[in-house]
Amino acid sequence: MASNPGIVAVHGFALEPFQPLADIFGRIVGMQGRGGAAIAIYRGGELAVDLTSGAYRTDALSLLLSATKVATAIAAAHAHDRGRIDLDAPLADYWHAFDRASTARITLRSVLAHQSGLAAFDRNFTLQQLIDGEDELAIEQQEPYWPPDTRHGYHAFTFGTIANGAFRRTAGMTVGEYVAENISAPLDLDLWIGTPEPEFGRIEPSLYEDRLLTSYRATHLSRSRIPSSPPTQLMKTMDLYNDPAMWRASWPAASGVASARSLARLMYATIDRVDGIRVLDPRVTEKMRATRSYGPDEVLGIISHFGSGVQGAFPQLPLLGPTSFGHEGAGGSVAFADVEFGLGVGYTTNVHPAMSGASTGFLALLPAIRHCLTFDLGLRKPALPDIETH
Repeated sequence: MASNPGIVAVHGFALEPFQPLADIFGRIVGMQGRGGAAIAIYRGGELAVDLTSGAYRTDALSLLLSATKVATAIAAAHAHDRGRIDLDAPLADYWHAFDRASTARITLRSVLAHQSGLAAFDRNFTLQQLIDGEDELAIEQQEPYWPPDTRHGYHAFTFGTIANGAFRRTAGMTVGEYVAENISAPLDLDLWIGTPEPEFGRIEPSLYEDRLLTSYRATHLSRSRIPSSPPTQLMKTMDLYNDPAMWRASWPAASGVASARSLARLMYATIDRVDGIRVLDPRVTEKMRATRSYGPDEVLGIISHFGSGVQGAFPQLPLLGPTSFGHEGAGGSVAFADVEFGLGVGYTTNVHPAMSGASTGFLALLPAIRHCLTFDLGLRKPALPDIETH
C-alpha cells in the first residue's frame, strides 16, 4: 500500500492574478529536495506575492553573490543623477593610477557595461588579502585583457573593486555606505553590502551541489586566457560563502545580503513609487537599463546582455522579455523589474545550484509569472482558496 505523501508547506500570500504561484512555488521547492526559497513580487505599489517554502525562515536573508551588482548599478545611477559621481568621466581624472596609456580612457560606465577589459586579475588572493583591500592595489596595476570599449566580458569581481574605488574618490564613501544611506534607508530595505553582525543570525547558510559545467562552457574555459574571479578561486579550498567574513565584507560585486521582499521592493522602486518613494527618475532608469553590451562574452563564452550594471534579458536568463532588467547571482538568487508588466521581483534560495546562476526553480517560475499576467479566457476566473499562513 502506498504511503501518504508528505506536505510541502508554503507560507505567506499570493494575490490576484498570482494566486497559482503558491502551488507552483511549493512544487518547485519540493522538487528541489532540500533547503528552501522565497519569492516576492511588487505590483501596483504593493507587495502582491510574499512566499517562502522549505527549510527557509520567513524572515530569511541570503547572500546575493552577483545579484549584488543590481544594487551597485542602482547606486551608480542614483549618484550620477545627483552629481556625486560622473559615470562617463575617465577614471584617470580622479584615480591617478589609471592615467596610463592602456587604461586612460576607461570610465566607470564602461566597467558597469563590462567593456573595460579589466575583467579579472592575473593573480590570486587569500580571503584576508581581499578584506584588506589588496584587490584595489592589484587593479591599479592590471593590464586590460582587450582594448577598452572594443569588446565585453563579465567583470565578475573587478566590477566591484573599481566601483568601490571610484565611489570613495568621488562620493567620499564606499558603494555599501552609499546604498545604506541613499537606497536601503529611504526604502526601508533589508539589504546591505557589508552586513552588520546583528543580522548574521537571519542569513540562511548556503547548501551546495557538485559543480557542473556544460561541455560548451568547459571548452571555452579551457581555451580562455582570462582567469576566474577571486571567490571562485577561494571556493576550491574553503566554504567562503558561509564565512561571516564575507557577509561582513563590502564587495559591491559579490557580498550583498538581502531578503526576497527587499529585492522586489528595490526593483519596483526603479520603475514606480513605493510608499511615495521612487529611487530613480524614469529617465535615469531608462539610461541604466539601455543596452550597452550584447553578444559573445569574452569571459563567459555565451551571449550576454548588459546595460549600465544591470543584465537585460538574454538566452540563459530570458526574464519576462525585452523590458526586463536586473541581475542573477551564482547562488541562485535573482532580482529584476519589468517595465511593460510594471512589477519588481525578488527570488532567493539557500541551495547553490550545480551550474552557477539563476536557480532552475526560478527559471521554472518565469513562464508561470508571465502566464498569470497575460492569460485571459474572457471568462470570470474561478476563485482559488487562500493559502494557509503558518
